[in-house]
Amino acid sequence: MRLFNKYIYLLFLVLVSAMTPMLTAQTFRGGIAGTVQDSSGAAVSNAKISLLGTETGYKRDMVSTDSGVYSFQDLPLGDYTVEVTAAGFSTRKVDHIAVRPGQIYSLDIKLGVASTNEQIEVSADAVTLDTVSTTNNAVVNEKAVANIPLNGRDFTQLLKVVPGYNGAQSLNGTRTNQLNWQIDGADNNDIWQNGAAANQGGVGSIAGVTIPIDAIDQFTVQSQGNAEAGRNGGGMVSLAIKSGTNTIHGSAYYFNRNEFFAAKSPFLLSAQRKPQLRNQQFGASVGGPIVRDKLFYFVNYERQKYLIQNSASATEPTAAYVRAGTALLQQHGISVNPLSLSVLSLWPAGNQEAGPASAGNFLDGRPQTGYSDNVIGKVDWTLTPRQTLSVRAFIGTGRQFAAVGTNVFDYYQVAPDITQNFTAVHNYAITDHLSNQALAAVGVFNQTFNDQNHSQNIPDLGLNTGVTTPSLYGAPTITIASSTTFDQTGVTQPLGRKDYTGHFTDTVNYIFGKHQVRFGGEYRRNYMDLQYQRNVRGTFTFTGQATANAAIVSLLPANATPYATDNSVGADVRAMADYLAGYVASSSFTQGNLRRDIYQNTFSLFVQDQYQLLQNLTLNYGLRYDYNAPINSPGVLSDFRPGAPGADAFGLVVPGGAGLDSIYPGNKSNIAPRFGFSYEPTAKMVVRGTYGIFFDAINFNGFFDNRPGNGGAAGVQANPTGATPVVNLSRPFYQWQTGINPFSSANAPSVFGLSTIDPNFRTAYIQNFNLNVQYQLSRNTILQAGYVGSLGRRLFNLIDINQARPGLGTSNNDLQPRRPYYNNTAIANAKSIAAINQISSQGTSNYSSAQVMIRTSNFHGLTAQGSYTYGHALDVVSGTRGFAPQDSTNLAGEYGNADFDIKHTFNGYVVYEAPQIGHSLPVLTKGWQGNAFLTVFSGQPVNVKLGSVDNSGTGEFQDRPNLIGDPKAGASRKFVTPAGGGTPYVQWYTAGGFAPAPAGSFGTFHRNVLRGPGFSTVDASLVKNTQLHERLTLQLRAEMFNIFNRTNLANPGVGTLSSSTFGRSTSTRNNSGAPGIGPGEPFNVQFAGKIIF
Repeated sequence: MRLFNKYIYLLFLVLVSAMTPMLTAQTFRGGIAGTVQDSSGAAVSNAKISLLGTETGYKRDMVSTDSGVYSFQDLPLGDYTVEVTAAGFSTRKVDHIAVRPGQIYSLDIKLGVASTNEQIEVSADAVTLDTVSTTNNAVVNEKAVANIPLNGRDFTQLLKVVPGYNGAQSLNGTRTNQLNWQIDGADNNDIWQNGAAANQGGVGSIAGVTIPIDAIDQFTVQSQGNAEAGRNGGGMVSLAIKSGTNTIHGSAYYFNRNEFFAAKSPFLLSAQRKPQLRNQQFGASVGGPIVRDKLFYFVNYERQKYLIQNSASATEPTAAYVRAGTALLQQHGISVNPLSLSVLSLWPAGNQEAGPASAGNFLDGRPQTGYSDNVIGKVDWTLTPRQTLSVRAFIGTGRQFAAVGTNVFDYYQVAPDITQNFTAVHNYAITDHLSNQALAAVGVFNQTFNDQNHSQNIPDLGLNTGVTTPSLYGAPTITIASSTTFDQTGVTQPLGRKDYTGHFTDTVNYIFGKHQVRFGGEYRRNYMDLQYQRNVRGTFTFTGQATANAAIVSLLPANATPYATDNSVGADVRAMADYLAGYVASSSFTQGNLRRDIYQNTFSLFVQDQYQLLQNLTLNYGLRYDYNAPINSPGVLSDFRPGAPGADAFGLVVPGGAGLDSIYPGNKSNIAPRFGFSYEPTAKMVVRGTYGIFFDAINFNGFFDNRPGNGGAAGVQANPTGATPVVNLSRPFYQWQTGINPFSSANAPSVFGLSTIDPNFRTAYIQNFNLNVQYQLSRNTILQAGYVGSLGRRLFNLIDINQARPGLGTSNNDLQPRRPYYNNTAIANAKSIAAINQISSQGTSNYSSAQVMIRTSNFHGLTAQGSYTYGHALDVVSGTRGFAPQDSTNLAGEYGNADFDIKHTFNGYVVYEAPQIGHSLPVLTKGWQGNAFLTVFSGQPVNVKLGSVDNSGTGEFQDRPNLIGDPKAGASRKFVTPAGGGTPYVQWYTAGGFAPAPAGSFGTFHRNVLRGPGFSTVDASLVKNTQLHERLTLQLRAEMFNIFNRTNLANPGVGTLSSSTFGRSTSTRNNSGAPGIGPGEPFNVQFAGKIIF
């Protein structure tokens, strides 16, 4: 079945590429449209409009309608020349018309009375107003993409130049997973989390697979779109990949970053050296003709290699610790367990220890690393003067090794990933006024997580956990004392997923009179092979307190004595003694089949009309229909439906039987109206406004890996029902023995957490609206200002529908009787049901903003853009995974600042080509270029919680405190180095301003009231272009990041009020990109050399 799904998508791609001409394009391309008039303003019908692609020789002709309207839709990107001829009129020719993705270049032509052989030529290379489009488009062209200094060379950072950017990939108040990512119109979404598939960071934020910057022609963000735009409510982020032309062109390049040029992090002690930081990105691109004017190719290969030194020490159960633990056991008359000695081989021997047992006895020295190989290729073919075919493939492979939860290389988390994206686009101009575009695409995202070394044959060591499948071999998670005392084994148990998305899109464009009508649809098939096999290797904990338990005391040899309170040694030695004796304090093991095949079908239709009501007023209106079918995994998903036919003892029903058709009802009434206008009151001003409803695609991880910490099942695939029910077995206080499976006699939990979906679950939607004014300040400069807002409704959220009433006591005996379903007679096991996490669609949000943008192009060598946004985003929940309210019965009590709310944002970029200095020595005085990228935004919200304390007695562990003072009192907000060493920190808030509410009640402090540090960075580059030959240029560049070395603090940790580190910021803000090369890191320099031809 898994192979079928993978290859059937690839087969579909081939078939659609060969389909008949009645298939056509989407908004990832562009167009040229306008009206032909005489000198009095009257329409000129049947005028011949000839189109010529400057670089490719592409030709198209059409005639104007009775109303003088013409429109070339879905054109390949590039520069064009338009020539207009009509009987009795002079010929008019306009060149340097730039077609950009998602934009229709408005070109109205006025023809004068013909004189003998008269031909009027003009150039369209100035920045022009968009007088007909009603969508908000932000385009970063090839010149800016290639020259803006991008930290990590990650195209997703270009989002920052878009007005309304809220940080962390949030746009105009929508969630961070509500953007639709595309490459040449093909889906680039990871359905697990609705983020970008290509350029998704790997483990530990180390860079994963990336689209080469040198392959990108245009970067476009389209928000507040027309009826053609869909899938997500936040907007569409589209990459247009370069194409070949009649001239061979390309580049070869090498980028290098080294810690030698970096500033030292303020979070390092004065005696600490800067860690090694090496990043290399190198590759080459080439494009050109296969058959001149007909068939073109483009290909780009890039490799990235990344290394960061890990100088942190670890603590292992070394020979000295074994001697100390053995001595303690001997003093109390207890022997060492042979199984424990055998399993010791899972830890490395210490290499930093001299003398008695001590912490920090091991330094691995092996670095965190990552690499990726990325190749993208494209072929464009002009089949006939009216038909074109474009085929593109991207294949990226990578692997990252990161010290996640450990400093031992064997247990570094390793994450190999494969990302593939294929598309075929066929365009057919059937008549002058009727055209069609068909697109077929397949996206693949394959990523797994595991220990770097997961080959250990645990049964051979004598530890029997019931695992006999070699693919699940590897170390169990063994904790001695705590993860901060000794390093754990088996830090990452096997996790992974393979996502496949195939989609077919068809769009028809028809022009008549003053109308330009587009209509079409899309079918999408999502498939995921989910392999999140948490805890299938088992978990064992040794605390040092086992001999204080009666069950362990009963196992002690004759005349042996407990040592749990023996203070002659430290707690680490007592825990080591527990391990050596084999006295397990707690253990757990997940039983059942956790692998799932998940499917989803979606279907969309749209129709829109662009109507030129007046010469200076254009209306754009339409409807879109979206149907997102329920997710499906036959026989293994279940819902909580007590009393329904087929319900089991927990009230669970597996869809497909008599009681339930699907895991949630399909929402078949998702009709989304869109309306916009564009009004041109003067030749230099355009006023536009839009309103539209945008339905949102779900992300799978909210349904299948949602763990807010209250004990509910991780998802609707993990309930204790079906043919292979998932049950988390646990067994406390026993002595493990060689070859004996401790879980064969383990007890099922006394209470079970469940997961379910609201029977009234509905598709989330966003209402987007804006009103803005665009004004042409000069031939090269445009100013835009306006209001942008959004309202989110039916947003994905999670609540516990079996939340205990607030009260005293937090044991199961106290909690269970206060749960709503405890006495439900329709459920046989009602008294054993704990949290029931229900996935619902009750979330709401709202956003309002004032946005200003100024853009200039080719102004004496200057291309620049700057934008400022003053906005406010509020909601009741900001994400889909791991979010739960303080009180599930009062979702409105969560209303507050969104997690991504940023009040003030200023972003901009500058690309400046300096004129030659003087006339001598051109090799030194010519070809200089300066570029900059600026990002400034105010602080994001901070949510204060009590952490692991269930103060309300509800079992949720989401309690917030009461405010009793000023949280800033006593916070120096300056760097502090702890006495005796330790990591420096900045105290941003203090715990003294808060106190827990009275036991059995909720805190009154609202969500996300506090604000963290702001962010400001300026990246700049100095570039020297030296012409080696007529068509060969050497480019040398120095890119400097965070040139003022501003310390951009990460948000303070406020998750646990009682923690000694409450309110401290302990790192820089590098949540986008890899450590050391992400935004927010200290000053660093990257050098590059590039050959351009």
